Amino acid sequence: MKVFILEDDLDQAELVKHWLEEAGHQCQHFINGRDFIEKIPFEQPDLLILDWNLPGISGLEILNWIRSSDYNDLPVIFATTRGQDEDLVNALDQGADDYLVKPIKEIELIARANALHRRHNQTAKTELIFDPYTFNSKEDKVTFEDEEVKLTSKEFQLAYYFFNNPDRLIARDYLLETIWTKNSSISTRTVDTHISRLRKKLKLDGTTGWKLTSVYHKGYRLIKV
Repeated sequence: MKVFILEDDLDQAELVKHWLEEAGHQCQHFINGRDFIEKIPFEQPDLLILDWNLPGISGLEILNWIRSSDYNDLPVIFATTRGQDEDLVNALDQGADDYLVKPIKEIELIARANALHRRHNQTAKTELIFDPYTFNSKEDKVTFEDEEVKLTSKEFQLAYYFFNNPDRLIARDYLLETIWTKNSSISTRTVDTHISRLRKKLKLDGTTGWKLTSVYHKGYRLIKV
């Protein structure tokens, strides 16, 4: 299971990460909500462990963003010092799946995380439809009018991100940094080459209702036409 941990207390985050990795899970830690929001289109987790009191964007605001986004089925466990009944009720009403009050116990966290993951897997949505395209995030596969389009892993990641962020201007450097993980040996021309191939393979020229446009000296934007 891939777990995102959104926690600004570094000691607490390291402890939770250690417990989960010892239990066989993959973990990624974020200190603030903005970094989490930017990362989730590329590496969608199976579970989010979320603190309430975060710098900038609060945990409750992050939860509200998740439940109103394309990731609204992401299981969320609140892990917070806020132990009042009204806090618990508020979080659950806003869409949290579970609620733990610090200090957290290892055995309880692992048990609840595993149980939530099992329940979620029974109803997990693996497909997203952006007519006439269907994306299968578990198989990294996209179909166009029910015909599979052969994409490389990087092409799929690019396409998946663009379709989850329509009308958003995305800089070349940002795509390079996120998808190619800051590999200094790769230039922004690599992004341009992948975009060109993606545009041809998915016919993102406006004829299918979607157009992947370039913005001079800035980046790319996918628009619905």
